Amino acid sequence: MPQDNALKNWRTITFMADFAIDLLGRLAVLVQAPLTDQHMLWTAVPLLIATLFITLYFGKYKQEELGWNTAFGNTMVFLFVSINIIQYMYYSTEPGSWGNVISNSIYLSSALALIGVAILLMLLTYYHLLPKKVAFFLFSAAPVNVSVYVIMTIIYTSVPADTITLLAALLLFLLIFAILKGIQMLEAMASRPEGLALPEEPREEKLLRKMKDLNVKLAEKRRQDLGQEDPGGKTQ
Repeated sequence: MPQDNALKNWRTITFMADFAIDLLGRLAVLVQAPLTDQHMLWTAVPLLIATLFITLYFGKYKQEELGWNTAFGNTMVFLFVSINIIQYMYYSTEPGSWGNVISNSIYLSSALALIGVAILLMLLTYYHLLPKKVAFFLFSAAPVNVSVYVIMTIIYTSVPADTITLLAALLLFLLIFAILKGIQMLEAMASRPEGLALPEEPREEKLLRKMKDLNVKLAEKRRQDLGQEDPGGKTQ
C-alpha cells in the first residue's frame, strides 16, 4: 500500500540520516583525540610530521618507488606502538609496576594482538609475499600512520571498536589521502619552470636541433647542385 511504502521510505531515510550523523560524530572524535589526551598528542604529532615530509619527498621525486626495505620499516611502527601501550600501562601508577600491565586485560590483549599483527606484516614484507604495488601502497606512510593513529585513539580515548569507528577511520584515511595528493599537486605546480629562466641543457638541445636542420638543408642543396652536373663531371 502507498502508506506502507511511504513509511518504509521514511524509516530508511531516518536510518541513513542517523547513521551519517553517528559517522561524522565518530570522525570528529578521531580528529579531536590528540586534544583530549595529552599522552596521545606527543605520538600523533611526529606521525603527522613524518607523513607530511614523506609526502613532499615523493611528490618531488615521482620516479622513485617506496622500496621493500622502507615498507618493512613501516610495518615495524605497529610493533613500536604496542611497546608504547605497554609503557603506558606500566607507568599508569607511581612508581611503575608490571602488575599494572598484567592486571589490565584489555590493554594487555590489545598490545599482544598488535604485536602479532606487526610480526605478521613484517613477515609479509620481509619475504615479499604480496605483489609489489599492493605492498608499497598498504605499507606506505599514509595508510600505516592513519591505522596507528586510529588504534591509539581506540586505546587511549576509549572509542568503541565497532563498524562506525572502522568506517570513520576509512573516511579519515580518504580525507588525509586527498589532502596529501593535493599537496603533491601544488608541489608539482610550484616546481614548473614557467616564468623562470630555462636551464642550459634545453638551450643546447635546441641549438643542436637547429644545427642538425641546417646540415640537412645544406646536404639537400649540395645534392641538387650535383644533380645539375653531367656524368662526365662537366657543367651543363
